[in-house]
Amino acid sequence: MPVPWIKIEVILPDKQEVVTMAHLLKMKDPDTVVGKLIRLWAWADQQTVSGDCVGITCAYIDRLTFCKGFAKALMSVGWLGGEDGALQFLNFARHNGETAKARAESARRMAKSRADKEQQNGNRNGAQDATDVTENGNGCAKNVALKAQRKAQTEGEIEFNRTKGGGGRIPPFREKEAPGGIAPPPPDVQEWEAREDSPDFDAFVRWVQSLRPGWDVGGLTARERQAALRAFGGLRRPVSDTEKTALKEYLSHEPERSSKFDYPPDRELFFTIFQEVVQKAMAWFRRTGRKTPAEKEFARKQAAERRRKEEERSVRQRAERFRSGPEELIEELTALRLAHGVKPLTDKELEKIRQGDYTQ
Repeated sequence: MPVPWIKIEVILPDKQEVVTMAHLLKMKDPDTVVGKLIRLWAWADQQTVSGDCVGITCAYIDRLTFCKGFAKALMSVGWLGGEDGALQFLNFARHNGETAKARAESARRMAKSRADKEQQNGNRNGAQDATDVTENGNGCAKNVALKAQRKAQTEGEIEFNRTKGGGGRIPPFREKEAPGGIAPPPPDVQEWEAREDSPDFDAFVRWVQSLRPGWDVGGLTARERQAALRAFGGLRRPVSDTEKTALKEYLSHEPERSSKFDYPPDRELFFTIFQEVVQKAMAWFRRTGRKTPAEKEFARKQAAERRRKEEERSVRQRAERFRSGPEELIEELTALRLAHGVKPLTDKELEKIRQGDYTQ
């Protein structure tokens, strides 16, 4: 009898949703959340086809996972919907149910078939090389053995060898000018290369040293520099201004009884778990409603504009109520806009007021 199974992505432990749930549930280890998710999804796979759990309550899910608040944490990250008593696993059919399993099995069979074909092609090429060398009589027995044992090539290597006639594999994102008409990588990827002599790397280190008091004292040790290079090399893009602000406030907000893996006390540990700390900082930054300086400035301008419009509306209503003259209203509105530093009345607005229409 076949054993029931469910489909799990290998990147599940590092997903933002898992990290957020760990924070909400005050779990130091996100792997604990992963274990409870597997337990819950395995139960759901046996109980429902579409992901709809009619009659299931949040309390039941908490009891099933032995974790109070687990259902609400699922809702907060968008993995559980509906109302208490009629819950639904969102996007259930992507990874669960017979259809999703059939897709996974089909993908596995196709990958295995491609690997078998590549292995057969490699074996045939090796056998042909061995025959050619033997017939030529050059006596290179060692080369014959090595060619016969050659590993199967990947699709990219086979395509490159077919178009270029050999020449080996081009390492990704390293070649500045690739031969044979192969397009080089995009300029932004080429420039974003983890080299120790890169000015981007020096700027990255200086920024990290400014995050916590004492980190800017002295240069990096050999171990810290290696950890910094690995963290810098793992970046797919420069650190954004929002992430910089979030990390600065997150590390300066270290609460009592905090874990060193949440708020690393030294530079080496911070570099080692850099990506994880960035995710935690961004989740905390958004959950607490904090804003970057640019966002604060935008909110301030919006609030000032709302106040100006409200004051202008009051001036117009008062002028209409007391039947003030058009020029008197124009003078008041001009002074108001000048005080707020915005553009004066347009010709269309002036004409409208002079015709006796005081509405905004």
